[in-house]
Amino acid sequence: MIAPKTEQPTARERAEAYELATLRDHDMCQRCRRPSCQPIARDHRQNRSQGGLTVVENLQLLGLPCHEWKTEHPAEANEEGWGVPGWAEPADYPARRWIRMVGGVLRLAWVLYEAAADWGDGPGYVEITEAEAAERRAGLREVA
Repeated sequence: MIAPKTEQPTARERAEAYELATLRDHDMCQRCRRPSCQPIARDHRQNRSQGGLTVVENLQLLGLPCHEWKTEHPAEANEEGWGVPGWAEPADYPARRWIRMVGGVLRLAWVLYEAAADWGDGPGYVEITEAEAAERRAGLREVA
């Protein structure tokens, strides 16, 4: 069955999404956070070949070594929260990211990335529990 075409973002909307993802991720690889993980790439969490759009909730910053790992290990990347399978909607599929706590300590957390219109003064993502992330990754959770 052929699915209906999805409206593609304009060149301006794509440029804005890349800029917002860079700001949200502090121009740093979100998988390893190593300054040596260079150059930084704006990665589509769900590949464009799988229907992934260039929207901020489908983008993350990965250094080239981490991006190559994600490309070479797609099932593992999806399971660990660095990729999005073709059946999922990126805005509803959990991502992993490092969150800076009070005092500068970093911790790895599960989040849902927000569309640019939903950011307000927030960081561009909402943290979710490990249990919710597992349900969403398994496709079991109803999305509101």
